[in-house]
Parts: sequence; structure tokens; C-alpha cells
Amino acid sequence: MENIKKIISWPVILGIQVITTVVLLFFIFKLNILPTTYAVMVGMILVLLGFINYALMKPNKKEHHRKTKPREIIGKVLSLILSVLMVFGSVMINKGYSTLDDITNSNTKSTHYAIVVLKSSKIDSLSELQNESIEYCLQYDKEKDMNQVIAEAKKKESSLNFDVAMTYSKLGDDLYNNTVNAILINTAYNGMFEENHPDFQNEVKEIWTSDIETKVKDFSTRVSVTNTPFIIYISGIDTYGSITTVSRSDVNMIVTVNPNTKKILLTSIPRDYYVTLANMKKKDKLTHSGIAGPENTVKTMAQFLGTDINYYARVNFTSLVTMVDALGGITVNVDRDFSAGGYTYKLGLQQMNGKEALAYSRERHSFADGDNVRVKHQQDVLMAMLNKMMSSAVITNYTSVLTAVSGCFETNMAASDITDLIKMQINDNASWTFKQKQFTGTGVMQTGGAYMPDSKLYYMIPNDDSVKENLQAIKDVLNGK
Repeated sequence: MENIKKIISWPVILGIQVITTVVLLFFIFKLNILPTTYAVMVGMILVLLGFINYALMKPNKKEHHRKTKPREIIGKVLSLILSVLMVFGSVMINKGYSTLDDITNSNTKSTHYAIVVLKSSKIDSLSELQNESIEYCLQYDKEKDMNQVIAEAKKKESSLNFDVAMTYSKLGDDLYNNTVNAILINTAYNGMFEENHPDFQNEVKEIWTSDIETKVKDFSTRVSVTNTPFIIYISGIDTYGSITTVSRSDVNMIVTVNPNTKKILLTSIPRDYYVTLANMKKKDKLTHSGIAGPENTVKTMAQFLGTDINYYARVNFTSLVTMVDALGGITVNVDRDFSAGGYTYKLGLQQMNGKEALAYSRERHSFADGDNVRVKHQQDVLMAMLNKMMSSAVITNYTSVLTAVSGCFETNMAASDITDLIKMQINDNASWTFKQKQFTGTGVMQTGGAYMPDSKLYYMIPNDDSVKENLQAIKDVLNGK
């Protein structure tokens, strides 16, 4: 009984409140989202609450052998409630800090290698390929990386044999013709098989995989984001799983931000836009730039735009589904009636879950002006997500939104860049003006692309007037017009 009295005594309860107050203030200043004035005000309020509870709980020294007064009980209850709330707040703030740490300053990329067989094959493991030949191609891969993967596979099954095919075209044909039962591929190059085997990704299965992590040198061009205009390149990769996986850049969007005029310009570029790839020094689809990693896509677009791209952000198809669902769905202003991916879309405002939003933003075959419509729909989905993020939904779904972002999104912005922007917004509570534009062009079937020079593929040839118009629009935002 005496121990219980000590535990619920006012010094112990007040001590818990003091500790949780200090911890909460530590995390508030560590996250560094609140402007200094607001952070100091929060600190003063928490200290004041501590003094109030002290005044309520502390018994009068002149009174002896008396019953606990109601004010003391109220003080203890309030103190415990505040302590619980501050523990919860500390956990949430720390989770926010961890998420920022996870998604910012990204400096790695992952290359996914896989030994694949046809889905119709009965082979499900390396052991079933004993003494059989597995083909691979060094047309674009680094021999060093491929040798590392082969050595790793042989550790699992020493009897495996590996042979080299000269081109990806032959590699795919040999698999489909049953010349070999399995091939080793860098999955970033899956698109190379689609000319002869359009449904390649759905017709093969992975029976063994290996991922090679590579450090990427920081290629950001840092500025003071609260007073200097900047450009972010958003790349949506055409893969599921880890956000660091090297893959084609399927969604390409330039976000031009002027923090002084509070203007944001979203400019989309079709995935098949015919541009000069930075790594190949030859023209190809923009989407193929992502095969060499995000730094190559950013460099390609910086050269195309003739201006620095300060930062990049990357999401994948897993990200979109998870993030939209974490927000509790989004409302998209659908611009036409159509069906895609098993879903039906009707003209007007429509509530979408993650999978519906993904199908909406990926579809192009239903439209005569396919790629141009698709990039417009991608912007519609992004705008709907931004609108939802600026609503109370972020507060009510705070935990799920943080969980969704972590591992599904990466950027080479520093955590301090993001917190500085948030502090600026809290400080001035300004309204931002959003504008949407897109590069357009003419679709053609032709040969000569850098990665598949002998294959006749669909490309979008840039429209000169559209290029000039969009470049000028970007410059206007940067120059404060």
C-alpha cells in the first residue's frame, strides 16, 4: 500500500510530466518543422501547464493528516493525461523525422537481376537447371556486375552453365523457342524484349534473383529553397517493389517552384519523347534514360531544357497505390468516359482508390492521342493527391501516410530543405498558384533508337512550338513572371 502511494504521489506524477515535456520539446526541435516563434510558444505553454499542475497537486504544508483534496486529484489526472499525450506526440514526431531521413539524401540505386523461365515451364528453382545452359547478354550491362551475379548463382547451384547471347533480341527468342530453358537478365532492360514478345513481363517468372547496390554521387544543385526558385524532376519508374530499383522512367514531370511568387508549374513530358540520352549521346525514348539510373534521366532532361535541375524525386507503381490508399482515396476530375484495367471512368468528379488511380494514370491505348492524354491524367492524379495532402486527411491519416511514404518515395533533397519549406508555409500561410502544362509531339514508328537501333518502335517526335512554349513557361516561373 505504501509503495502504491509513492507511485501515485504528486512528485512522481509531476516528474513524469517534466520528463515527457523535455522529450517532446527535444523531438520538436529535432524535426525542425515549426518556426522558432511557434516552437518557443509551444515550449512556454508546456512549461506553464507544468506549473499549473504543480499548483494543483502540491498539498498545503500547514495541513496535516487530512484527506486528499479534489484539486489534487484533478491535478494528478490532468498531469497523467498530458504525459500520455506528450508520449504519443513524441512517437509521432520521431516517426516523421525517421521518414524524412529515409526518403531524403538518397544515394543508392539497386540493379535487379533475375534468372527467368517461361511461366508455362515446370522449372521453379535453380536445382532444376542442373547442367543446363543459362543465357545472358552483355549488350549494355557491366561485365563486372554480371560476373558477380553469376558467381552468386553458382554458390547456390555449382553445376549451372552460362553462355553469352549477343543481343537482347536473341536472348528473348532463344527462351521462347526453347533453345534454352532459362535466361539471366537485368530487369531494367525488360523493354528490350517487348518488340518481339510484347507481353514478356507477364509471360515469364523469376526463379532466382540478385540485387546489386551501387552508391550514387550526389548530383543535386542545392539552393536556398525558401527564397530561390528551383526545379524538381519527378520520375515514376515502371516497376513494383523497392524504390531504388533501376528501371525505365515511365512518368516524367518537371516541377518548377518559385517560393517568392508562390507559383508552381507542373510540366509533363511523354515517356516516348525522342530526346538525346546523356549516357548514349544518341536519341531514344526518354523512358529509356532511366535504365542507366535516375542521375542519367536528370542529366538528359537538364540538357534538353537547357537549365539546371536542382533536385529529383522518384516514385514507383507500388508508391502510387499505397500513398493514395493511405490518404483514404482521392477525388479526380475525370475528363472523359473510358475503361482501363478493369475499371470504368465517367466524366466528372470521381472518387478513386490506389489501384483505380494507377490504372487511370497509366492508360494510353484507349485514346487516339494516347501519350498526350496519359500525361494529362498523371497530372490530374498528382493534383488530386496534393489537394488531399493539404486537407485534414493528412492529420487524421498521419501514421498511415508516413508508413506509405517511407520506402515508396525517394529524393535527393536534404531533410532540411523539406522542413524549411514546411516552416515557411506555416509562417506565412500563403496560397499557392498551380499551373499545368505538357510537352506535345507527333507519334511515329521508326528505327534508330540508341538502345534498340534495329527495332522499329513507337517514338514521339517533339513539336518545336510546344518545346519553345514550355521552356518559356518554365523560365517565366523561375524569373518571377
